[in-house]
Amino acid sequence: MIFGAGCGCLFLILLIFLGVYLYAGWVEYKEAPQIIEVQDRGFHTNDPYQLSSGQEEQLYRLGYPEAFTILFYEEETPTGGVLPVRLETWDYYSAGIGLTFINGELTAEDPIEHPAPAEIQDLPYYPEQFGTTMRLDEVIASAGIDTYVEIPLEKEFLKNGVVYYAPALSFGMEEGELRYIEALALVEE
Repeated sequence: MIFGAGCGCLFLILLIFLGVYLYAGWVEYKEAPQIIEVQDRGFHTNDPYQLSSGQEEQLYRLGYPEAFTILFYEEETPTGGVLPVRLETWDYYSAGIGLTFINGELTAEDPIEHPAPAEIQDLPYYPEQFGTTMRLDEVIASAGIDTYVEIPLEKEFLKNGVVYYAPALSFGMEEGELRYIEALALVEE
């Protein structure tokens, strides 16, 4: 009887350890990078952001950027309110110029110190395709993404944050909303 009870306890302990081991493996699997094939990217009809007149002026002068980065965040105002901020950098490697816009207003024009690569291709992405409250499915539809890599961020780094990589595009989401997007320059080979 004691032998049977001891074997039962040992079996129960082994079962608990196996369950904990399997659960830890499942958590590790869910936190590992995953390649995702888009089955249905939906239909996208309009751009979620309206370029400012200053941005349109720069498009007329230089064309669409060869690379760009957009950050979405909030800034506290002196009166205690919160102001949404859209910080954009547009890079023109061929012209050696980088433009910085804050909420559509040109705030800096800086030289790019890196030499232009051989031949830069036009990006398939445009800054006005991306807005601050976009969800993953909206980013996928807007950018026409067919395949992407999903990398969950460590909870200590950013709770509920995920980074995604697609061809010539990387973007980050927090709490399911777009917070960062970067379109990388394409070089002809």
